[in-house]
Amino acid sequence: MSERGTILVVDDEESILDMLRQYLSDRGFDVTTAGTGAHALNLLEDSAFDVALIDLKLPDISGLDIISRFNARHPNMKCIIMTAFATLESTIEALRLNVSDYIEKPFDLVRVGEVVEAAYSHIQLSRENEQTLRRLEQANKQLEENKKELNDRILDMNERLTETNESLKKHVTRLKMLYQIGRDISSNENWSDALDRFLMALCKYLDASGTTLLMFSDAGRSLKVRTSFHMKPELIDHAVSILLEAQQLDKLPSEVFHLEGCRDENPRTCLGMREPWEQTVIPLIYKGRWLGFLIIEKQYRSRRDYMHDYHFINTIQTILTEEVANAVNISRLRNLTRFNETVLENINSGVLTTDRNGTIIFLNDKAKEFLGDAAEGIVGFDSLFQNPFGGESLFRHLISGRDRNCFLEGALRLPSGMTVPVRLNARVVEIDEYHGKTIVAVFEDLTEHKAMEEELRRADRLRSLGELAAGVAHEIRNPLTGIATTAQVLREKLSGEDDKVKYLAVIQEEINRLDEIIRNLLIFSRPTPPNPVELSLGTILERTLALIEDEAGDRGVEIVLENQLENDRCYLDGDQIKQIVLNVALNGIQACSKGGRLAVSIRKPDDPAFVRIEMRDTGEGIPVEMAGKIYNPFFTTRSEGTGLGLSISRKMVEGHGGHITHESEPGKGTSFFIDLPRKMMVTTGSEETAGVS
Repeated sequence: MSERGTILVVDDEESILDMLRQYLSDRGFDVTTAGTGAHALNLLEDSAFDVALIDLKLPDISGLDIISRFNARHPNMKCIIMTAFATLESTIEALRLNVSDYIEKPFDLVRVGEVVEAAYSHIQLSRENEQTLRRLEQANKQLEENKKELNDRILDMNERLTETNESLKKHVTRLKMLYQIGRDISSNENWSDALDRFLMALCKYLDASGTTLLMFSDAGRSLKVRTSFHMKPELIDHAVSILLEAQQLDKLPSEVFHLEGCRDENPRTCLGMREPWEQTVIPLIYKGRWLGFLIIEKQYRSRRDYMHDYHFINTIQTILTEEVANAVNISRLRNLTRFNETVLENINSGVLTTDRNGTIIFLNDKAKEFLGDAAEGIVGFDSLFQNPFGGESLFRHLISGRDRNCFLEGALRLPSGMTVPVRLNARVVEIDEYHGKTIVAVFEDLTEHKAMEEELRRADRLRSLGELAAGVAHEIRNPLTGIATTAQVLREKLSGEDDKVKYLAVIQEEINRLDEIIRNLLIFSRPTPPNPVELSLGTILERTLALIEDEAGDRGVEIVLENQLENDRCYLDGDQIKQIVLNVALNGIQACSKGGRLAVSIRKPDDPAFVRIEMRDTGEGIPVEMAGKIYNPFFTTRSEGTGLGLSISRKMVEGHGGHITHESEPGKGTSFFIDLPRKMMVTTGSEETAGVS
């Protein structure tokens, strides 16, 4: 351990002196001992010590007297009192003499070490402070000497900074203006005007004679002029040819270069030029993709001449590259947004999106069409769709499921309280943690689809029923003919016996009724194809309604015919039209049990290729639970009816290529709508022709 300082230990006990000498020497101090006060004072004449440990009670001189003499000769030395008999008076006197610390006997060597270390550290700090003060004095002197020189240099620098600041202000003003114009390039949908202003300002600030912006298109295969300012067309064409060829050969540098250098194998940048040039080319490259080139027409005599504009041109390159790239991307996004909006608003399905809570935030036009005027009041996904899985919330079921896509058939609740069958395609989308899981749903109305399915099932049932009816009618008609013949023979043999003949008359009437039923069954099972001819639809209806005027009069029903067509010439089967109108009209008359009115009209439907026959009665109407059954064969509410009239009429209408529908309100009446084509297609062998009205 290296020596750290000098210590004087004064005590009249030899054992204490030996113990402290050994302990402090081990800690790196140079230790000197004295057994008496006189010896200590003699040592102080020849040497100086850093720290002195002095016993308060010495045989010849008091420890406090020794400290007083030490302070007079060496005021920086630190004195420490050692005593086993400290009094208040001695303590006060020690404080007056600026004693560093007290050590009580018997000794705690650790305490002795701490006290000595603290005293020595204080000595070292004092010395360092003195050295620092001396250095500061020297530095202050040097500063004073340099002050005048510095002031002169500062004045000179201020003058230069003023000049530089003025120049910088001009550059900053130019850059601000160019940057703002650059921002206009990406913010305006039509950025041609902003580009023109940018090139004009650039020519002004660089004192250039002209500039042109060239941009790549067609995936980089063609290079075209985007805008130009004061550059000759032949020079632009020349530049396009050179740059496109060099770019295809992949030998263009990414740094600013001169145009004619592109013809060399290794084009040099403007920083490497020695000879003059006039066309400077600034490449515009964004994330490794070549956007185009900015050409500046200005003569530079050398690289040194170019350095005046170097930083300005580099800044322009950064600004223009960023803003042109932004403008291109924004233009693409706008086009994509318009395309997506067009698709969403014209798709034949409803589309909606929700937020993380199931609140609907978007409805396309088709969805609003489904919901009508109440679309603005719909706020929740669950308020629109019933949950086919059970439970209260379909939204929670979907976002908590494992599958991101869900296809299901459900019911859409309309504001009126009705439900519409829909096919729902719901996709769970998680944009980020803040927005959480949302749903994008596409739904389509299955009403027509379900109706078509039901129509196919009905047609299948009717086909099976027709085959059965044809077989039954054939089997019944043969024995019925035998019964009719036998009854006729019996009637001849019982001629004159009226009491017996009257029973045969009843049998004959029932046979005729059964034969009519069988005939209708055969018409239903094997309908006769229409035989269309040119006719007046109004005339046909007048003649048909005339056949039932008497029955209508007997029931107190008024029949009214209205023809709203200027030209009612059609190409239809007249006999079948009569049968259709008779079946529907008789049902209407019979529904008016207490008298009423049957209004028949001919008008144009929405499709101009069709005509519509409307038949409205003021009868009892059709009960809601029976509305879907009235076209079923053998369905009737009258005891004397067969239930085949509307079934046969529907087949005849469909045979013409038309369709029949109805509306009814119980207690107020029923309306039938029969839509028939004006020109029915006629099939003759394998050829098809159309009638001409």
